[in-house]
Amino acid sequence: MTRGEADGLIFDIDGVLVDVSLSYPMVIRTAIQWAWRFLLGRQVDKTAFKDEHLLISKRHPAFNDDYDTAWALLCAAASTGKEGLKAAFPSPEAWKEELAHFRGDDIASWVKERFGEAVPRESMRRLCQELYFGQKDMKEILGEEPRFVRIKGLYRLERPLVQFHWRTLPLPVGIYTGRPLSECRLVLRLLNWEDLPRSHMVTLDDGVLKPSPKGLELLCERLSVSNPLYFGDAESDRESLRRFGRGRFIAIGPFLEDDPFHFPDVRSALVSLGFMRSK
Repeated sequence: MTRGEADGLIFDIDGVLVDVSLSYPMVIRTAIQWAWRFLLGRQVDKTAFKDEHLLISKRHPAFNDDYDTAWALLCAAASTGKEGLKAAFPSPEAWKEELAHFRGDDIASWVKERFGEAVPRESMRRLCQELYFGQKDMKEILGEEPRFVRIKGLYRLERPLVQFHWRTLPLPVGIYTGRPLSECRLVLRLLNWEDLPRSHMVTLDDGVLKPSPKGLELLCERLSVSNPLYFGDAESDRESLRRFGRGRFIAIGPFLEDDPFHFPDVRSALVSLGFMRSK
């Protein structure tokens, strides 16, 4: 697709607009260890989660939500019946093998059928959310007191990956993300994109989950575009565009280096595709 054929620019957030390499992996790691010790009453004898577990998950179209990655790995480990986290936790190779046999999109059903639900999904999501926001911002943004942990929010470890304002781009701009709106607001503040209209975003609050193409359909309708470029970093993003059936997927970052339209970052992609001048 040439610049003349594309009529909209739609972005994922994590790994595309914002560097989350220090935030969400730490949320996952901490949530697993905390839940293993305090919700399951078992022994934490090792920091079991590795970045490779996340890399493997990101390459499966169903795993768009990092909180679900934490929950699925915890349930997989708990299903072994072992006391220590070190012995119970699946190796990256074992996790890759598990996901190779998971063909669907319904993570909740797959986890419950394959491993059982040692910890309720919503409890794990709540724990992850509290780790991400921290006590102060849970109260200020969500108006809620934390139930599990009282720390500074790990979102503070995030850094912007783009330095431009969305209004400087030559085409309509949208965001399709698996984040809830509350977390998106932190990102918009970080990017200085707080003036991006709510109608330009599809979030978890809209009831749309990747790899559904519905988010792209909604944004194209709202932005009056039909052939968008969708910038994403995970297989769930690429699958969303494939199911949408129009436009072009632009792979950003380390997870999808096999894609023919792969770039290390958004700026280099926009420059190469003719939507931004090089410095």
